[in-house]
Amino acid sequence: MDVSLTLLLKWFHLMATVAWIGGMFTNFFIYIPSIGKTLEPALAGKLMAAVMKRFRILVYISMTVFLISGIMMASLHLDSGAIVSSKNQMVAVLIFKVPLYILMVILAIVAFEVIAPRVARIAADGPSPRLQRAQRTQKILAMIGFLLGILVLTLSAML
Repeated sequence: MDVSLTLLLKWFHLMATVAWIGGMFTNFFIYIPSIGKTLEPALAGKLMAAVMKRFRILVYISMTVFLISGIMMASLHLDSGAIVSSKNQMVAVLIFKVPLYILMVILAIVAFEVIAPRVARIAADGPSPRLQRAQRTQKILAMIGFLLGILVLTLSAML
């Protein structure tokens, strides 16, 4: 196996993971609280919508790079005998990592394509209990996604 190809694939895989999860960390713990404390709700909502539009692109690119590099690394390291061996550390890690990745992808798509447009529509009518519920749902999905991301990052480090 070509060592330089393996290193390149690992680099892309980890960079995609760091970009995705690092972006979630920054948004969740730094950006969102800061905006909420400094801007009026209408301006905060507009700014968040603009930022999330750009972050969405980063997330979708990261998901794709993560998937492609992961498949390529797995195909380089696993032969058909290793796949059925429960003693193989890579297989054991992938058994947990792949479903977590799939959940993260689903959460990201739901957050960007379903929840965010709903929040934007509700926010156009001004502050309301309905808007607060929608924003709470957004925060919960973000936290779940972030926690799943930390698990995926931890599992990636084990490979």
